[in-house]
Amino acid sequence: MKFDKPAGENPIDQLKVVGRPQDRIDGPLKTTGTARYAYEWHEEAPNAAYGYIVGSAIAKGRLTALDTDAAQKAPGVLAVITASNAGALGKGDKNTARLLGGPTIEHYHQAIALV
Repeated sequence: MKFDKPAGENPIDQLKVVGRPQDRIDGPLKTTGTARYAYEWHEEAPNAAYGYIVGSAIAKGRLTALDTDAAQKAPGVLAVITASNAGALGKGDKNTARLLGGPTIEHYHQAIALV
């Protein structure tokens, strides 16, 4: 493939949208703080559970122990999921690290638990 001359007009150029202001139907709602986001649709899922990802504090190493007792006993906690109790987790073609770290930590703030 050679890039020795300008590409010329393409479909994006024909739409004339790049680099020009565009009206957005959600713009006024977002700028006034009245837009509803997915998190705010409580009536659609009244018993929804929320999770918090616990990230590793190291960039590389081994996880030798993870004390989850206090978290499991906290009010409202449904489960504490770690690599040791999550079962087999897949790894996508583009992923270089496992979804849950343990016992090996592969990068800083890699998820080690979901509470």
